[in-house]
Amino acid sequence: MVTPDEVIARYASEFDTASPEYESLYEGYPSQLGGVFATLQEQLNEHFKFMNSKMRMGRHFNAEDSRQLLQLIKSINEMRRDLKRARVQMALREDYAKLLDTCRAFLLSSGGSPIPDDMSEIDTERFEPIFGTTEWAPKSAVAPAPQQLVLVGEGSFGFVHRYVDDTYGIRVAVKSAKPGIADRDLVRFRKEFEVMKELDFPYIVRAYAYDATRESFTMEFCDETLGNYIQRVNQTLSWSSRKRIALQFLYGLNYLHTKSILHRDISRNNVLVQHFDRGAVLVKLSDFGLHKHPDSEFTAVTTELKGSIIDPALDSFKDFAVTNDIYAAGVLVSYIFSGRIALGSAVGAVSGVVQRSTDSNVAARYETVAELIRAVEVLEPELRIPSGESPA
Repeated sequence: MVTPDEVIARYASEFDTASPEYESLYEGYPSQLGGVFATLQEQLNEHFKFMNSKMRMGRHFNAEDSRQLLQLIKSINEMRRDLKRARVQMALREDYAKLLDTCRAFLLSSGGSPIPDDMSEIDTERFEPIFGTTEWAPKSAVAPAPQQLVLVGEGSFGFVHRYVDDTYGIRVAVKSAKPGIADRDLVRFRKEFEVMKELDFPYIVRAYAYDATRESFTMEFCDETLGNYIQRVNQTLSWSSRKRIALQFLYGLNYLHTKSILHRDISRNNVLVQHFDRGAVLVKLSDFGLHKHPDSEFTAVTTELKGSIIDPALDSFKDFAVTNDIYAAGVLVSYIFSGRIALGSAVGAVSGVVQRSTDSNVAARYETVAELIRAVEVLEPELRIPSGESPA
């Protein structure tokens, strides 16, 4: 049987080296595998950025670029297939997987490709990895059959799968420690479960049970990430819905802080969304792999900056404080209201809230999440005056 190393070596020989910016996203992976993933992510993003520019100029994607993107998608699918034969599962983040399916449906190999009218501009990911791998068929805390498991995401130290519970017929998530995880990181992985197990709040993902023999734990299943949700419904999401979502997220973060817990890895992919009837949604904080607690043995050790949204005012990860979580919260509030990753995208009164949350002068920021909540609670939508009219 072919080995994972043989598969990776073959694909590594076919791709150019990625830029350092993308290679840094996969530093925890074997060099050849990380290099391939970095190159694939960079090439996808370059194609998507060019596609965004063509959406503003006639919505026609060039013929050669169409062929190149089709070939890239084919290579990704072939690599996933070959790694699967080597008993390794290659994961692609859900939003990118859906995007590739969309592109494959409209791309043409000759004459260029008309970009569908209902396709919005693409938010490319430059700060988090979109690829991952895990040993094939990991076992969950309740040991469902391997074919029942579906890979849905990746956390700081583990992969997340979902399955349907046979007894209750509901979907459950199971998070498994990454193969070859360092002993210290495995301790933190276990600690993540212990912290989640003690939390009981509507806007925090609930943990259920830990299986020490398989180093995995079950937890509440959510339908998608906040990032994927906002990108998908950004054109139709109302201002009032955005405000409710922002407040739910902030209520969850405030609850953590009342427990003297700092999240330290707030991002649009670590806030999850549950769907209910009539379009109702509930958002929940997840992925506590980098959390900080006063009683934790990890609190004053790590200096390397980690996390998805890094506060420019933070020099050392061990010095992470409430104000740094507030910075990340401000970035996420901006994204919720604007649908854009860029920090300066929020407008009106929301812009003022974001500015204060992320002020380069730390002393000028909100002192607590509760204070930030009060500022968001009183926000009102901007009055839009039709062109040529003036307010009465």
